[in-house]
Parts: sequence; C-alpha cells; structure tokens
Amino acid sequence: MKQFTTKSVDSNIIDIDTTTRKVKAVWSTTEIMDLDNDIIASGAFSKSINERGPGGKNLIWSLIDHKADIKHTIGKPEELYVQGNQLIAVTPIIKTEAGEDALKLYEAGVANQHSIGFSTIISDTNKDTGVRTIKELKLYEGSLVLWGANPETPTLSVKGMRPEEAKEKVAKRLDLLYKAFKNGKFTDDTFSLIEIEIEQLKKAIIDISAQPVTTVEPDNSKLIEAIKTFNNTLKK
Repeated sequence: MKQFTTKSVDSNIIDIDTTTRKVKAVWSTTEIMDLDNDIIASGAFSKSINERGPGGKNLIWSLIDHKADIKHTIGKPEELYVQGNQLIAVTPIIKTEAGEDALKLYEAGVANQHSIGFSTIISDTNKDTGVRTIKELKLYEGSLVLWGANPETPTLSVKGMRPEEAKEKVAKRLDLLYKAFKNGKFTDDTFSLIEIEIEQLKKAIIDISAQPVTTVEPDNSKLIEAIKTFNNTLKK
C-alpha cells in the first residue's frame, strides 16, 4: 500500500478573479529538493493529471489543510497542468463557509502557500546522497495551508538569517495579518487560525532573540508596535 504524503510550496498566487471566484496558483514544483531530501521529477504528475484530473475522471480536490471532508472542501480544479517546473491549478471556489473564508484569505494576501497530498508510485534513492527522486506519483488533492515546507517558501523560519532581516520579515507578516484581521469578515474558525499564527510569530520572535548578535542591534520599534497592536486587537 502506498503511503499518503504531503509536500508544501510557496504557492505564488498567479491570479484571483473575484467575479468568477477563480484562483490560479502554483500547487507544487518539480526539480527542486525539499526539506525531506525529495525531488519531484519533471513528468511525475503527467499520468495522474491525465487519469484523475479535470480532463480525466475529475477526482482531484482542492481542500484546506488536507482534511477530506465537506467542511474543508473548497472546490475542484477546472484546469491542472505543469508549466516549466510548476504544477498550476485553476480552481473555482465554491460558495460554502470554507470557500468564502478561503477566497477572503487569498484576497487579503494572507494565504500564499499550498501543499499537495499524494502517494508515491515510482521513486529512486541515491545511496550516496540519500536524495530521493519521485518519478511518478498519484495526486489526490491540493490544499491551502498556513505553512510551507519547501526551501523556497517564505515561511517564518529565521535560522541562518541576520537578526535585522528576520525581525523585518516577522514585522511584515504581522502587519499583513493585522490588516486582514482588522478588515476581514471571516468566520470564527478562521479568526482562531489567524490567532494561532500570531502565537507562532511570537515564537519566531523568541527564536530571533536567541540568535547571537554580531552587529549593532537594529531599531525594534516597528516590531514592538505591531505586537502591541495585535494584542490590543485580540482583547477587543
């Protein structure tokens, strides 16, 4: 039995059409090694797209957080194809509570990562490097997720970054979330997810503070102000 696997990537949202409710985004990439030392080879998606995609049996879903239930279903891609080294999906977002939240998160710019759920059919592991190349996979779904796992994703990992850069990165994310939090009309579930991310951002700030500083400490006023603003918003 093939094991179900998930892999995330910065989705690089290509287009959002609020009139037709369609979102065009990158679900995955090929020929790039991820944090699991895996590389999805060019052509690995071909058979699955042909057999299970919109032009086949139409069995590939668009979900939230890989949860295969009605509450977390936001549609099915009407287009699914590989262009260059990117797996691109065009999904009409359905008019459900989950769909409404997903569309608003896309519009707010908070949702910018996807993860695919699949099983590996054919793979080859290099004994010297330990790198596994996935040559064929069975694609089940693409999910909107908060965090990505590909080295190219702009997640909140701050290891290896200079404190100035890391703090600026966290401050920008806090500012983006604050605008979505203040102006968005999300459901309670989505607001709670945003609050969870805020807590994760606080953890990132602790990680930054634990890094050795070899340069003059930068101005932290913007970061501190963003945290105070969030705390005041959550108390309302």
